[in-house]
Amino acid sequence: MLEKLVDVSVHEVVIDFALGRKCRADVLLTSLSATFPVAFKVQTSSPHKFLVNPPSGLIPPSSSLALQIVLKPQMHLPSSFPRSPADRFLIRTAELDPDSVESAHPDSVGPWLSSRPTRDVKLKVAFGGRLLLRHAVECGDVDAVRSLIKRQKGIAAELPLKDAESLLRDAAASENSARMVSLLVGAGIKVDSPVESDDRTGYGRGPRGEENHAPLELLSQNGGTTKDDRGRSAIQLAHDKGQHKQELQNQGEAVLMAARRGDIAGLSSLLHGGATADYRDQYGLAPVHAAAIRGHTEAVGLLLDFGSDVECRDNEGHTPMHLAVECGSVETTEALIDKGANVNAASDSGATPLYIARVMGYQEIVELLLRRGAISSEVVGAPSTSTK
Repeated sequence: MLEKLVDVSVHEVVIDFALGRKCRADVLLTSLSATFPVAFKVQTSSPHKFLVNPPSGLIPPSSSLALQIVLKPQMHLPSSFPRSPADRFLIRTAELDPDSVESAHPDSVGPWLSSRPTRDVKLKVAFGGRLLLRHAVECGDVDAVRSLIKRQKGIAAELPLKDAESLLRDAAASENSARMVSLLVGAGIKVDSPVESDDRTGYGRGPRGEENHAPLELLSQNGGTTKDDRGRSAIQLAHDKGQHKQELQNQGEAVLMAARRGDIAGLSSLLHGGATADYRDQYGLAPVHAAAIRGHTEAVGLLLDFGSDVECRDNEGHTPMHLAVECGSVETTEALIDKGANVNAASDSGATPLYIARVMGYQEIVELLLRRGAISSEVVGAPSTSTK
């Protein structure tokens, strides 16, 4: 395996998301060549959403260059967060040889790289920020909250007191109140009297487990101390109300997780036991999507055998084939084609599997798709692959 030519300051571009305005993230590229400049070009799987400044250029020997990733103003929340399976960046690099140094110019790097073998670096994309943290808390999405806190260590601790208390009220009113509040308190969220919900009493406990006799109106919008004739607090009532719905989701979530892990034994057991293969999470991802984006070919086949729709789409219109291509799995892509997947399916943004394969530089998949009937992405209206 060829050694890389640049060191990248992050392995994942984290965008602090906000509605209706540009959002920015900085990435630092450092040349690992001590002799010649390194040419680079940045490509994105979502040019309709992202700008890169500069999109291409030259990095002097043993020097650094800052890239700015710009998310164009978005009018809707991301359909998937923190990780965005639909968004990727590919940094293509090549070292200028002695014959090219004199004639090379930053503006001509793109065409120059297109005719040279390159050493590539892939970057994932994640969305974070306070808006998405609140949305995840309100939805009771413990996994999303945990992932946001992991990526942005100070996101909860740096909230102003008023915002922190408001967020805790939302957390206590969610279906996963105890876990949610515990997560936020563990992340250092600031409150006058840090407490976590205790559904048995309607009161909270401090950080060392001591009783906090302040009622839970700090934690619930309607006052957590109100109880019914069975002694249940408002938080407990909300929990009980959502319990049945949660139980119905459990099997579907288990199928989704097994598919994501490629756990064939567990997946087979669940499906043979009557669990549905058609479960969808809040982002519209079905188990077959989750298996495809990890390249778990056997799991994809098993789910399709149990009735999964080979053309099912997530909230952004991606089919399992789109995600298999993004993963770079030739085997999974071919298996989906063999099962009847449409090689020319276009996502909501117009991206086809062939378009994604070209942007990501997966030449073997490009050739496979062309052999199996893929047509030029421009025909179906996918955006141009140019980053200029």
